[in-house]
Order: sequence, then C-alpha cells, then structure tokens
Amino acid sequence: MTGEALSPSERAAARLEAAAAGLPPLRAGQESLNEEICDRLIDLAAAHAAVARPAGDEGGHDAAAPSVEACVCRAVEDDVVTTLSRTGTRLDGGPSLEDTHREVTRIVTRLAEPDHYDAVCALLRAGLGDRPDGRAAGAWDIADEALRGLVSVRAEWAGADPACTVAGGWVLVDRVARVRLTAALLAQARARGGNDAGHVVNAARRYAWNWLRLPPPEAATAVHVRRTGELAAWIGAFTAGGPATEGGAG
Repeated sequence: MTGEALSPSERAAARLEAAAAGLPPLRAGQESLNEEICDRLIDLAAAHAAVARPAGDEGGHDAAAPSVEACVCRAVEDDVVTTLSRTGTRLDGGPSLEDTHREVTRIVTRLAEPDHYDAVCALLRAGLGDRPDGRAAGAWDIADEALRGLVSVRAEWAGADPACTVAGGWVLVDRVARVRLTAALLAQARARGGNDAGHVVNAARRYAWNWLRLPPPEAATAVHVRRTGELAAWIGAFTAGGPATEGGAG
C-alpha cells in the first residue's frame, strides 16, 4: 500500500493473507490436507474479490453498504482465526471476543430496523445479479437459495427486540457476509475471460458449497437465552468437579 488508510474490508483481507502465508504448500499424496489448504486459499480469494468490488458498487444502496461490509469483515476475521488454528501461525492485532460481540450487536441492532433489513437484502440481490450460464450457475443457485432464506426469516430479525436476537446474531452476520462474498467471486468471474474465469467460477462453487448450504439463520428467543444460561451453569459445575453423574462416578 502507499500509506493510505485501509478500509475495513481491506484490513480484513490483509489479515487473512497474512494468516494464509503460514499455510504449507500442496503436496502429492496429501489429498486431505490439500483440500483444507485449498479451502483456506479460496476464503482468501473471496476476501480479495470483495475488496475489489465493495458493497454498494451496484448503486442505490448507500445505507445498506456499511452493514454488509461490516458483516464481510466479521466473516473474514473468523476465517483468519480458522486459518491460524490450522497452522499455528501467530498474528497479533485481532479483536477480542468482547469487541467482536459488540460489533455483532451493533450490526444486528441495525438490522432489526425493518427498512434496513430490506435494504441489505436488496443490496445482496443486486450484487448477485442474474443467473449466469454454465458452471457458475451452480454457485449462483446456492447463493440465491441462501438469500431467499434470509427473506423467509425476516420476521424473526426485523422488528424484533435486539436485546434477545443479538444472542443468535452471529449466524445472521455470517449468512449476509457469505452471500456477499460468493457474489463477489461470481462478479469477478464475469469480468474475466479464458481459463482464469473458469478458476474463479470453481472457487465460487466451492465457496458457496462450503458456506451457504445451511438452513436459514434463526434468531434466538427468550427461551433459548434462558437455556444458554442454564447450560453454561451446568457445564461450569460439571467441569469444576460439581455434582457427580449418575452411576456414582467421581
């Protein structure tokens, strides 16, 4: 860089690239390890594609763009942690768990505004564009289904009390991000030609397959929050050598 301030998405991509630098090279006869390495490299490629095509580039979505970018940065940071856990690479400067939760709370609180939730979904739809031809259609179909899932659970998040829904906000933030990152790879494939475009399409297909085949993100309920507290207390007592389990073990 030239010393200019990095945008949040650029900082996120830079952190993922630094983490990916610790990945070992692909080697013959280590297919299982090679698959893991390839997945991490595809996460890096998606981050770079999102930096090259920031949220809001489609026009008319200025209000939603910061929320989508924040979701993308959160997902990329999670990918950094995943990469580090696989390689043992040390990378300082990441947010703490408390900082991360505050950021997720901020995003989900904003998404609780119905108009803003709709604007984010509209931005994702604009970014995904029309269904492409050929192999790229496979990635588009998965992303399209994930986006329709976001619309289907709108009533759980939009207009709900963020004090409760933020408990499950991680899944919403991740889903918004992964749809956007898949769309960024597909847009990159459309902009390129030849073999290079084919490789980007394959990356988009694997990225969508890895991240977007889960059910629509459900919001937490008051009952869920209560049970979380109960489970945490039970696990804490169990790990601290609390009440013995049935059978008299202890």
